[in-house]
Amino acid sequence: MTWVRLRTCRSLPEAHLVNTALLRAGLRSEVRGESRAPLAGEIPFADARVEVWVGPEHLLSASALLAEIDAAGEGEPHTCPKCGEENPPAFELCWRCGADL
Repeated sequence: MTWVRLRTCRSLPEAHLVNTALLRAGLRSEVRGESRAPLAGEIPFADARVEVWVGPEHLLSASALLAEIDAAGEGEPHTCPKCGEENPPAFELCWRCGADL
């Protein structure tokens, strides 16, 4: 079966976050290039990037999900009602105290 590259990520954690979101949505995906990530700086950064691949039948759904996730990251930061800490717009829980935003 042929897989399709969905996204090239700047870091291994970013790739795993994307992959986890896809798997939770029931979309078959995998991270490729994990062994290159630690070589960043030793090899060109562009060559050390990690990729997320999906099955071709999931490409449209996966692209839509990532567009939704990316859009959630835009906007104004949230101020936690419990501790007053500023949180990125995509956060649903305060990073500091865990309260619902």
